[in-house]
Amino acid sequence: MEAEISPGWTGEPAILDGALVIGAGAAGLAAAHALIEAGIATQILEREGRLAESWHRRHENLHLNTHRDLSTLPGVSFPKGTPAFPHRSAVIRLFNDFATTHRLPIAFGIVVEGIEFLGDHWLVKTNTGARAARHVVVATGRDRHPFIPSWKGMEDFSGRIIHSADFGRASDHAGKKVLVVGAGNSGFDALNHLSTVETGQMWLAARNGPSLLPKRIGKIAVHRFSPLMARLPVRLADAAMAATQRLVFGDLREYGLPPA
Repeated sequence: MEAEISPGWTGEPAILDGALVIGAGAAGLAAAHALIEAGIATQILEREGRLAESWHRRHENLHLNTHRDLSTLPGVSFPKGTPAFPHRSAVIRLFNDFATTHRLPIAFGIVVEGIEFLGDHWLVKTNTGARAARHVVVATGRDRHPFIPSWKGMEDFSGRIIHSADFGRASDHAGKKVLVVGAGNSGFDALNHLSTVETGQMWLAARNGPSLLPKRIGKIAVHRFSPLMARLPVRLADAAMAATQRLVFGDLREYGLPPA
C-alpha cells in the first residue's frame, strides 16, 4: 500500500470537521473505517513508515494467539488456507489488505507530540506541524513500549535481561541458563521456542499458577469458545477452564505448578 505524507501545516491550521485517528494499528484502522462508513471525514496519523511495524519487529516464529476467525478486520479475512493461529506475516498482510481494500487515508511518518483542546476543537501538534480537528481518537496501543520492572539487584546482574518483544531466535539462547518471568501468553510462547533448543537450566517465575488450555480438543480449536466464555460470570468461567485444564493435562502440581 502507498500513502502520501500530508504536508506540514503553517500558520493557523484549518479545522477538519471530522476526526483524526492517531495510530494505524488494528484499533486505529478499525476505528477509522467505522468513522468513514458513518460519513465522518477522517485522517489517520501513523508515526512509522509502514503498517504493522510492531509485528515486523517481533521474532520470526511468532504466531497470533487468537483464532483466525476471531481476529479479522471488517470486510477482510485471512486467505483460505491460513493456519488457525496465523503467522506474523499473515497478520501483516491482513493489515495491509484492510487498508488497501477500504482505501484508508493514512499519513505515515507523522509523530504526534501533543494534543490540546481549544474549546470547540482539538489541536494536534506533530513533527510536521499542527493539525486541528473536531474529534481525536487515540489508538496508539498499550503494547507499543515494552516494559521491564525495576527489580532489586538488576544493576549487579551480569547476564542479559530482555523483554519478550526482543526474544529473537530460540538458538540465540542455546547453552544458556534462562529465567522466564511471567506465565502469560508471551512467557509460554518463549518457553515453547526455548524447548526446541539445548539450553542450560530453565526456570519459570510466576505470581500464580497459570491457566493452561490446549489449542485444540480433538479437531475443535478451544479458542472458538472464547466468545461464550466471555459472557459467563468470572467464577463460572474460571471453573470451566480449571476443569478443562485438569481433564487435558492432569494435575499440574506434579510439575511444581500450583492451582491457577
